[in-house]
Amino acid sequence: MSDQGTQSRIEQLFSDPPKLHGAGDALTARWKLQDADLLYLDQILRPGMRTLETGAGVSTVAFALKGTKHTCVVPDQALVNRIRSFCSDSGIPHADIDFVVDQSEQALPRLTGQDYDFALIDGRHGFPAPFIDCYYIARLLKVGGSVMIDDLHIWTVDLLVQYLRSDESWRLVRETWHAATFVKRSDDALTDEWTRQPFVVKRSLRKSFLAKLRLLQRMLRTRDLTPIRRILGI
Repeated sequence: MSDQGTQSRIEQLFSDPPKLHGAGDALTARWKLQDADLLYLDQILRPGMRTLETGAGVSTVAFALKGTKHTCVVPDQALVNRIRSFCSDSGIPHADIDFVVDQSEQALPRLTGQDYDFALIDGRHGFPAPFIDCYYIARLLKVGGSVMIDDLHIWTVDLLVQYLRSDESWRLVRETWHAATFVKRSDDALTDEWTRQPFVVKRSLRKSFLAKLRLLQRMLRTRDLTPIRRILGI
């Protein structure tokens, strides 16, 4: 399929997105990457690239359109069936999509190799799921590979992106109001102890006034004055 033909199909996803999420007659087309982020995928993905995704939906169709060797981790078999049916009905080849129907925290540790070119984190957003996804995906990405993290309006995702911005093992290459993309710069990404993570050190007791205030609140709540006694030596 030509690049022009692929782009046309991507643009069709904007104008008439499939209703993939939900249940029964309550399916919706609203839960998807922003159009600009789908266009970004169209620009950077190439046939044969190894790609990985937590969550599924219109983005999965985009990976199929681009012809990547795609692994999609999603716990919803009904959603998988709808994606396969849409691709079949639309003439979109999808044999190279490997659906792993499981929770990402169970599935990602089972994946092997460190040769994924691109990953999308867009699965469960409740604490601590985005952090778990990112930890395991960091081990699977090749150095020079990139990860897009969607839904920055959610606190857990925003916190993860704040951390990655501060970590020298990652380089921010693109950020919108809704998603951020980072390139992995080294094999030791997300393996350092906290003392070598400026984001953590800056927010911990020895550096942070807010952390000291939280300690005082905890002491008052528990009526445990041990920290003060240790400081004063009594």
